[in-house]
Amino acid sequence: MIPALEISQLGKSYGTDQRNAVIVKNFNLKIADGEFVCIIGHSGCGKSTVLSIAMGLTDATEGGVIIAGREVSGPGLDRGVVFQSSALLPWLTARANVMLAVEQVHDRSATAANRTLAEKYLAAVGLSDVADSLPDQLSAGMRQRVGIARAFALDPKVLLLDEPFSLLDVVTRMELQDQLLELCKREEKTVLMVTHDVDEALLLADRIVMMTNGPAATVGEILGVPFERPRNRLAILDDPRYPSLRNQLLSFLEERAQSTAVSATAPKPMATQPTSIQVSAEELFVIEKYSGFNRFRARYRKCPYRPSGAANLARAEAKVLL
Repeated sequence: MIPALEISQLGKSYGTDQRNAVIVKNFNLKIADGEFVCIIGHSGCGKSTVLSIAMGLTDATEGGVIIAGREVSGPGLDRGVVFQSSALLPWLTARANVMLAVEQVHDRSATAANRTLAEKYLAAVGLSDVADSLPDQLSAGMRQRVGIARAFALDPKVLLLDEPFSLLDVVTRMELQDQLLELCKREEKTVLMVTHDVDEALLLADRIVMMTNGPAATVGEILGVPFERPRNRLAILDDPRYPSLRNQLLSFLEERAQSTAVSATAPKPMATQPTSIQVSAEELFVIEKYSGFNRFRARYRKCPYRPSGAANLARAEAKVLL
């Protein structure tokens, strides 16, 4: 059977005048249809780099990503994306933000039908009453709900989630985790999610991929999560296997992330020179590229910026993603 998502021999490096920075090396992963996989690892190990390549926002140096038998060569409607921030268009209502996604996969002239679909997904995340509100009239949790509704509205083959709940308070985070579980069950979606939270990973995932530290980060270990679905938070916490699984994840992060690798050995880290912190126009472009509203951004950006040259953009990407 063809995997829903396959990452094969993936590598990403950035060449600069002084050195070649290897971010990810020989990363391999296959995700079955309907499977929920989380990636955990220390900050800066390359988790978001792997996800951004799967999103089509950046190119791999080696290997590649295949979704439903087709290689990823850029952003596409077969992937729904949710970032740490909601990335909503501030001048559009919650409904209009979701309709923007609906119109990418349905007849744009069918306004009434598209509106109904948008309202369906807003209702699924509990936002029917605020469909006509602008983003700045919503709480952070509500805005992130709109982002999730928008991703599901594309009816994508794969959902790619980059720490979607990390900026939320504990109570809101728990509510959205439960809503995500319910939506994934109802829509039968394949999910690849990056998170720093081991408890969140154990609640949501079927498997947890533990990444080694960089440079040349790769898959260190993969943990199968044995809890049956549908998941119940309290039942999982009371499960006698839970402490052992949690300790296994924490042990890897604390003790073995720097030395363990399934398929690649990281080279010795190269010495770096301290640099002053400066944010150039090129770096701002890269930051917007990796945190913005990816495939619809160009159409709606009011003040587009283009870097002056490929070399400048490459250096800016290296600085931002390291």
